[in-house]
Amino acid sequence: KEYTFDGVFDQESNQKEVYEDVGKPVLKDVLQGYNGSILAYGQTGAGKTHSLLNSGMGVDGKPDPKQAGLLPRLVAALFVHVGADVKHVYTVEASMLQIYNEQVDCLLGDDREKAQGLQVTGKSEVKGLVWHKCKTPNELLQCFQKGRMNLVYAETKMNKSSSRSHAVFQIKVSKRPRALDKTGTKGGKVEMKATFGKLTVVDLAGSERIKKSGVTGTQLKEATNINSSLLSFGNIVQALAEKKKFIPYRDSKLTRILEDSVGGNCKTSLLVCCSPSAESSDETVSTLEFASRAARIEITATINE
Repeated sequence: KEYTFDGVFDQESNQKEVYEDVGKPVLKDVLQGYNGSILAYGQTGAGKTHSLLNSGMGVDGKPDPKQAGLLPRLVAALFVHVGADVKHVYTVEASMLQIYNEQVDCLLGDDREKAQGLQVTGKSEVKGLVWHKCKTPNELLQCFQKGRMNLVYAETKMNKSSSRSHAVFQIKVSKRPRALDKTGTKGGKVEMKATFGKLTVVDLAGSERIKKSGVTGTQLKEATNINSSLLSFGNIVQALAEKKKFIPYRDSKLTRILEDSVGGNCKTSLLVCCSPSAESSDETVSTLEFASRAARIEITATINE
């Protein structure tokens, strides 16, 4: 069976190519005032977290900027653009949350108790989520580094550091024209039209076969919740692809938070990671089927003013 996608990366592809094809177009849209999302989907151990979040470390543990993932590259490119645009004033804010065992936790809040068990209100909004204003790329990366330290990881037979929660990184970018001293108007009003873009980067926890990953106890509960929320996400993608009238967004916390990304006013890229292992052929086929359905979803996005 053949599958058709917008792009394919083989084992020779590098992180820069992935950014150029997947990240750069979405960032360009966000800077124009659109909402943009990048989601990484695939089985555990297939390379999602590496592709999205690698901070620039090589496999030997030594710094290697070429290995930097999508998120650090997006942050760097965002501030390069902000610094070069002298006609506009930008405000950049960041938040980070995880969905762990169907519970939404803010990862940037100082009070860990208050940061847990947050409620999803309205369309993809989370009540009590902490947002940090960031003026430099280092500030923004430090925010995400702090959040990553609070993420839940565990070792399974399939992955030494398997993500046990879905991680959602959000960056809000507001842009307005810079008010000049000499406007050339005598007491007249100057229209200051602002645009607001939101970039959402989602590292979905990997789907896994319980038999293969060998998890028990707490990790078994985690895996069950992960697989359940990914199933709900898959149902939504199928319903949107088939243009059904009812879309079951309320089936899980993950789908409620991603409602805006997959079915709303948003330009979305899906990075699907597959394992080359023959042992994982069943998971690879189901992952490709999922991606093929997702490619049929039509989204109409408008600029937020």
